[in-house]
Amino acid sequence: MRVSYQHANVHSGNESTLLRFTTAEGTRACVLVDAGTGVDVDSLLADDEYLNAILLTHAHIDHYRMLAKNVRHNAPIYASPATATVLEQALPEARKDNDVGTVSDALDALEPIDDWTSILASLEVRPVSAGHTPGAAGFVLRFRDANAADGLVNGEQHLLATGDFTTRPCAGFPGLATAYPFEIDAVLLNVSTDDSYATALNDSLRTVLEHAYAGSRVVVATSSLTGVHYATLVGRVTAALDRDLPLTLVGQAAKLYEALGLDVPGVETERVFERPTAVLEQGGVTIAGPETPTRGSASHLLNAIEDDPAAVFVQLATGDTEAVSDVRCTTAAVELRNHPSLETIDDLVRDLVPKQVVVKHARGDTLNRFQRRFDHCFTWGTNDEDIHRLYEAGEWLAPGWIAESTATRIRTRQWEAVQTRSIDADVAVPAVQRRSVDLGAEGVDLEPLESAFARGSADPYAASATEAASPTQPAPETDTSNDADESIEAELLDRLETIESKLDRAANEEGETVRARVLTAGDGEQFLRLVDQADLDAGAVVEITISASDSRQ
Repeated sequence: MRVSYQHANVHSGNESTLLRFTTAEGTRACVLVDAGTGVDVDSLLADDEYLNAILLTHAHIDHYRMLAKNVRHNAPIYASPATATVLEQALPEARKDNDVGTVSDALDALEPIDDWTSILASLEVRPVSAGHTPGAAGFVLRFRDANAADGLVNGEQHLLATGDFTTRPCAGFPGLATAYPFEIDAVLLNVSTDDSYATALNDSLRTVLEHAYAGSRVVVATSSLTGVHYATLVGRVTAALDRDLPLTLVGQAAKLYEALGLDVPGVETERVFERPTAVLEQGGVTIAGPETPTRGSASHLLNAIEDDPAAVFVQLATGDTEAVSDVRCTTAAVELRNHPSLETIDDLVRDLVPKQVVVKHARGDTLNRFQRRFDHCFTWGTNDEDIHRLYEAGEWLAPGWIAESTATRIRTRQWEAVQTRSIDADVAVPAVQRRSVDLGAEGVDLEPLESAFARGSADPYAASATEAASPTQPAPETDTSNDADESIEAELLDRLETIESKLDRAANEEGETVRARVLTAGDGEQFLRLVDQADLDAGAVVEITISASDSRQ
């Protein structure tokens, strides 16, 4: 067997690859992994070559934009069942804003697989769960070569194409495994990274919950699949908090959620709505797309809340998105890219101990940096569309630009690393099947959210009018031997006396005393929502007296 790779769009996203497998008898299989921007399989195949299969790792448009245009020779498009389900909804929708070719060509060729599937008698492929987005998969390609130099009786070799991945799960779909019941000899490694994902996720959850529980109308604008993922997490978080929160998915995100058969507590769906008010609710969250609200559901919802200072518009940006401005509602823009950290990529390569790594989804300097990153395997960080041979005559080859002495050192380090790795034949190959959601594994830090918002926790927003007007109530008995408790009690009494004094002064002045909740903080514009009714005209200018020393009381 001879195995080679060829970048299919190295000057665009570089996530797409043409693999060639040639048997000793001369039979050749050509397999395209993903079909992103700029992929033209006709320019890659020789006159005597035919496309045998396309492997679609997940249904993000940068991986399937040219899919329909590259269906050739009755080649099937293999995808995990979940990704196939998503694509059936997403591809017709993508046609509205993208030149994706004849959609029916792709959908007719689409073939969901969940186990080993033959391409040639000596070549098989199967999907493995890859985190990143609901339904995402990597693919293991298994080929047999009687001339294999590694001593395997059956001559089996394994190549893993990761696609975009995370090792953490995504909406219950498992992350990419770092152990398999066989050796992974080569990896097509997508190296898109984001070290700040968990921080961004938890910051966004805090922002959304804080404003929703304060009574605001909250709109979250993001891509459809991210919307499904985010709704799953918000729903599970509020269930863990034991605190209801109206949560509505609208538009394309609602269609994908229903198509995937998800059933998350508290999540409602509205595919189509005539009036934004039908899906907006005080103290509720509405998730819509796209993340840039120039069209679609997100545009309609932004128009409905843009003049409401108490409303909140949150953008979860998965790409280069311009933040919303020039509106009166509160806005927040969060970069939420579900990719692994650099450390996770290092750990994956260390755990798999492959002989070959082909760097994907990177260009220029990033390719060069990764080419020098791993010292126990041959790393191919090529920046061209040449055909590069990885395997021939029973062994995995060193890149032609590496000196023989360097190749020997790498092979020695690789052999040493293999000695510390154990292959557990009982480990199951992780299927792309949804499991129960583990919030911690998904990156959610639940403890601070519970402290702030869980049922029975202290209300972070407002003390009741009765509490504010009754500072002379007897304090609960405390352990007088505990100086810390006495100090806290004294501080609370002092603060209550201050509030009482200010309320008394306000009562002696003309006007009306009402309670208000602070919705925004900071040095810029600040907005209050009146908790009590007041006789005010729109546009009226009023004077306010702050009657609490702590603005969150």
